[in-house]
Amino acid sequence: MTSRHNYTFGDNDRASQRLRRLARLYEPETRELLERRGTRSARLAVDLGCGPGWSTALVRDVLHPCRTVGLDASERFVAEARRNHGGAIEFAVHDITSVPFPPGAPDLLFCRFLLTHLRHLDVVLAAWASVAAPGARLLVHETERLEASHPSLRRYYDLVGELQAHHGQALNVGTELEACFAGTPWRLVHSESRPLKKPAPAMAELHLANLRTWREQEYARRSFDGRDLDRLEIALERIASGAEDGGKVVNIARQIAAELPRVGT
Repeated sequence: MTSRHNYTFGDNDRASQRLRRLARLYEPETRELLERRGTRSARLAVDLGCGPGWSTALVRDVLHPCRTVGLDASERFVAEARRNHGGAIEFAVHDITSVPFPPGAPDLLFCRFLLTHLRHLDVVLAAWASVAAPGARLLVHETERLEASHPSLRRYYDLVGELQAHHGQALNVGTELEACFAGTPWRLVHSESRPLKKPAPAMAELHLANLRTWREQEYARRSFDGRDLDRLEIALERIASGAEDGGKVVNIARQIAAELPRVGT
């Protein structure tokens, strides 16, 4: 979560529980990205927009950095992360679009489902490059497209896409990431589009928690039909509980590894 950018899904108890479920749901792909493209035994690894710290713990468990730090603008999430993972992992309250970072210059940076909530991605990526160590590696996991056979799930994606667009964000940010890296000091070393099949009940459970948060925002109250949101909430409840078949859900993900040049190269 970042302070200068609207985080659509909140940082309350419901949001925290959703992030725990999301971490479980996407752990296999995240672990594989870290194992295949991460830097082993980095001096300093930073998890950007760490939330309650589940992705930070995964970075540490897979890559074993000398020092692992999670940064997030939410005091509530950082406090929870410290309770969940305190000791060998450090956490700090910080707007990840603001540089430098409190722990110093990282040689590994990681973010998952973060860039979708930010504006001016080229500026943000360049800022990160300006404070990272020479030869640093950045790993990114974002969404290119969400496909669903159930009309209620498709309706949810349409609405949340409109909501994020209102805030200058992109639900399907993965489609534009390669272009955002162009002109920054980062050099793409890997960029892959991956279709990830996910259980409809698990996805509906995530979306239901989000809907119950963002429907209270001013823009949603002003722009969306409350009765439509009520019907959508009921439909997502039915899919999440298994009372209704949610069909197929595929998250087309974009995974990127980028590097900075080393000194003298």
